[in-house]
Amino acid sequence: MKIFARLFGIGRNATLSTAIERQRLAKTMPGQTGALAANRLGMLIG
Repeated sequence: MKIFARLFGIGRNATLSTAIERQRLAKTMPGQTGALAANRLGMLIG
């Protein structure tokens, strides 16, 4: 996820609630954050 964040600038303009939600998902469901990032990037690329 850090690689995607550095390459595409994900999370720089995130709201506080979004950042907290991402941290919570990363702790409880690590695959979910990757799936969400892939979904966002897939929508941008394809």
